[in-house]
Amino acid sequence: MDGTAKLDAYRKKRDPGQTPEPFGGPESSPGATQEGAYVVHLHDARRRHYDLRLEVGGALESFSVPKGPTLNPGERRLAVRTEPHPLEYLHFEDVIPEGNYGAGPMIAWDTGRVRYLDEPAEDQLRKGKLEFELSGHKLHGRFLLVRLKDSDKDWLLFKKHDAFAAPGHDIVQEKPRSVLSGLDIGELGHATDIASELEARAAALGAPTGSIEPNMIPMRACPAPKGSLGSNYIFELKMDGVRCIARKNGSDVLLQSRNLRDVSRVYPEVARAVHKLAAARLVLDGELIALDQAGQPSFQRLAQRIHLARSADIRRAETRIPVLYVVFDLLAIGDRDLRRLPLYARKELLQSLVRAPGEIRTLDMIEGDPTMLFDFCRERRMEGLVAKRRDAPYRPGPARSYDWIKLKCERDEDFVVVGYTLGEGGRARLGALDVAAYEAGELRYRGKVGSGLDAASIEALLARLTPLGTDKPTARGPYNAAPRGRVHVRPEVVVSVRFSGYTDDGNLRFPVFRGIRDDVAPEECVASPHADKEETEIERLAAESAHTGGAAGGQTKVPLNNPDKVLFPEDGITKRDIAEYYAAVAPVLLPHLRDRPVMLVRYPDGIHGKFFYQWNVPAGLPDWVPTLRVRLPGREDEMEVFHIRDEATLLYVANLGAIPIHVIASRVPHLEEADFFNIDLDVSGGTFAHVITLARSLKEWLDQIGLTGFPKTSGQSGLHVFVPLGPAISYETARALADLLGHMLVRKHPDIATMERSKQRRGPRVYVDTGQTGASRTIVAPYSVRAVPGARVSTPLTWDEVDDSLDPRAFDIRTVPRRVARIFDPMAPLLTETPSVLAAIERLEKLALGRHVA
Repeated sequence: MDGTAKLDAYRKKRDPGQTPEPFGGPESSPGATQEGAYVVHLHDARRRHYDLRLEVGGALESFSVPKGPTLNPGERRLAVRTEPHPLEYLHFEDVIPEGNYGAGPMIAWDTGRVRYLDEPAEDQLRKGKLEFELSGHKLHGRFLLVRLKDSDKDWLLFKKHDAFAAPGHDIVQEKPRSVLSGLDIGELGHATDIASELEARAAALGAPTGSIEPNMIPMRACPAPKGSLGSNYIFELKMDGVRCIARKNGSDVLLQSRNLRDVSRVYPEVARAVHKLAAARLVLDGELIALDQAGQPSFQRLAQRIHLARSADIRRAETRIPVLYVVFDLLAIGDRDLRRLPLYARKELLQSLVRAPGEIRTLDMIEGDPTMLFDFCRERRMEGLVAKRRDAPYRPGPARSYDWIKLKCERDEDFVVVGYTLGEGGRARLGALDVAAYEAGELRYRGKVGSGLDAASIEALLARLTPLGTDKPTARGPYNAAPRGRVHVRPEVVVSVRFSGYTDDGNLRFPVFRGIRDDVAPEECVASPHADKEETEIERLAAESAHTGGAAGGQTKVPLNNPDKVLFPEDGITKRDIAEYYAAVAPVLLPHLRDRPVMLVRYPDGIHGKFFYQWNVPAGLPDWVPTLRVRLPGREDEMEVFHIRDEATLLYVANLGAIPIHVIASRVPHLEEADFFNIDLDVSGGTFAHVITLARSLKEWLDQIGLTGFPKTSGQSGLHVFVPLGPAISYETARALADLLGHMLVRKHPDIATMERSKQRRGPRVYVDTGQTGASRTIVAPYSVRAVPGARVSTPLTWDEVDDSLDPRAFDIRTVPRRVARIFDPMAPLLTETPSVLAAIERLEKLALGRHVA
């Protein structure tokens, strides 16, 4: 069916002069849809029902699901296939007037991204079996639509067994509201009444009539002062995003960055959601954010949206990198200016306006002692907190106000680019950025930033920096060496940088580029080692409660001994390079090391020199370095091992010449229990193509038995697959699972797989090693460097990457930090999944016997 004919049935049922529904034409499609957007509508027509609409071939394939979707894999829901709808229906939410087809209110109950598994959607629909994965506000994980025999329209909708299955929950009852307007189905037709009630409440609180000036600068926070803040403050998480003022006036919506640039076109999903809010006129203050795979705000992901200009690019990005608007203040509603009201009153009105989390969300706050929240931020490498005086009015900028105070626990700052150095190879035109910040009214050089730059960011930077070239330095202070040359530029471009501190000469320590900041003016960049000499009382309390392994205030600076010592001769990679790599990936590596005994492999003379394995810590360890005293099952001796739970300890270990870091599958205090098992697919005498084949077979079986595999490169020539087990699983059970899966792989692929331990007997086959799951057996940690030329890294992957194009050599200490900045950690869910292991064992036994698994 061609694109025009696909929507014929939809158009015949509707009159564009009588219904607010969209009538746009189908978009062009290559005819092989692998991914797209979806919406689930709740429709109160003659009978209340849900409509699942999936993007396929430039339109929305639609299924009427009377009872709505379920997260219970044991339930199946009837899904009646109806006519395809135009893509504009993804954003439709309105009341269809009486007398029209489908008359009644319809809310967007959920929206998000759909990814089709194994085959394009068109092929699966023809076969009558559509398997897909949803990533939305409410629905996540794998689903299946199966057509019933002898019927073209009747299908069944299933939730597949995965980490998002929730048998004991009824998602449609628990979360009934729209993800666009926050309204439930009964409120949709009464939005004006809701808005009028909020305006009346604002008037009763004393809010004057008036409009907010179009050039209002958002309120700005001050750095923390010395001493305690007192008890009259509430605390909010500081979001890692872009400040945004949203203005709605009837059908018009304007999104403004903090420097008043119109960004409405760049974030159309946010503009649409603001338009759906109940009030006809309003002004909101908040932050635009993009979430990483761990569900945390990531400026690196948001940076991929900031500079998009072409409509087609923005349309694709809406699905792949969705943006949320996290609102923390309501400044106006109707004809009432709320800025004079106390903060707590504005927030109460905001909660009544934004009634459910979706594309717009309100920012939670806490009152009282913020120490636990501060610890939460530090542990998850978040920016920090904002303390706000609960009875304060809203004071527009540009002046800062101590009614709002920044409490930062991460060193993410903005710097002005004052030049760049030339590099080599793919980075010959731009090797590193020279950055600076204002101090006492003049620009001071703060060092070079090279980590985190990828090809796309280099091209974007050069496009901006090339026209700004100048003959002389534009910042004060001695510049770092530039052996291949340097280009000076006028200080007009601002970038965000994450770093671990300052060197003695005031330069950034282990800096990582995070993105260009168009919403920050150069003169606002004032980060320096002298900017905030005094700790606040809250920062002091948080530091004392953090796990540092020693007394508060103890020495934790990690000097590198012989930092220029070359450890990888073929590549010229030094000890400093290894330390900088580990600092850059600490946010994703440390969670995999915390509470686990580690074994180091130390190479004091480089990767071609002598090396040794080390469990016990060396003599003369500083007091601040945390350790664990453990006795591993099956070993008589008690050991004192490193407890690598913070960046300082990680860098201390790197200073010892440790290159790979190995972990066991247990955490203290439960050293007799395995929380994951591992299968190592070692190329041995086979080929990497055979490794891919075996890995995909393993994934298929894991999916069938309800377990999740997390692949990573070994850092050498093979793949590891980690499988989380959750708590209270014995090593005997873990090893039995690994062994049975290994034998099944060999039985299915006898020509390319073997479990033969003797290398001489393996022949041209991949070695399926299941022996690295044991009470004292170790496996190289995710993100660990391997002692091979090229300084390759054992890198977590998504299953989409495990195909014939995968090249393990692409992952090394230069490329992995940029990858982490872009996608964070695909293996992060390994640490929290708690599958039903008993059910998995039962299903695996059936598979091993060749029986069908439901």
